[in-house]
Amino acid sequence: MSGPSGSDWDAPRAVAYLLRLLARRDYTRAELDDRMRRKAVADEVRVAALGRLAELALLDDRRVAEGHVRGRSQRKGRLALRRDLDRRGVPERVRDAALAPLDDAQQLDAAREVLAKHAWRFDAGDVRKDRAKAAAFLARRGFAGDTVRTAVETAFDTAEEPAFEPASFDDGGVA
Repeated sequence: MSGPSGSDWDAPRAVAYLLRLLARRDYTRAELDDRMRRKAVADEVRVAALGRLAELALLDDRRVAEGHVRGRSQRKGRLALRRDLDRRGVPERVRDAALAPLDDAQQLDAAREVLAKHAWRFDAGDVRKDRAKAAAFLARRGFAGDTVRTAVETAFDTAEEPAFEPASFDDGGVA
């Protein structure tokens, strides 16, 4: 299904298109601009349509960024969230403000919860391999190296106890 060419778009039609998109989910200004570019909407029409949405307070990158972080911070690390926001075209200062509440303690708690929820994945029996898999799992989800190391150490601290204690030999008075 091909849409009309960009020359057929006027500002009211572009605003209506953007409102239909926003009815489904939040978009950043950059995402909406990109959607209109793909439809070959003229530059002046895109600027006018985005300006109208901003006037109506329907376009707020800060709100979108904060919602994105709030909704995913329990299962993704700060690095992955930063990458997500960059991909969505959130300006750097807005992105940094949205990520500010994610301190080291929150990230460690989130990493521990992720490991606990997915513990079945790291249950092969070889503690070294299980630890490596758990660390890679957290790293892929954007948790920082220190957070990964601490979360994995605490998750596997009981698993690393030796299965048996070697006998200690004392000379027992034998010379």
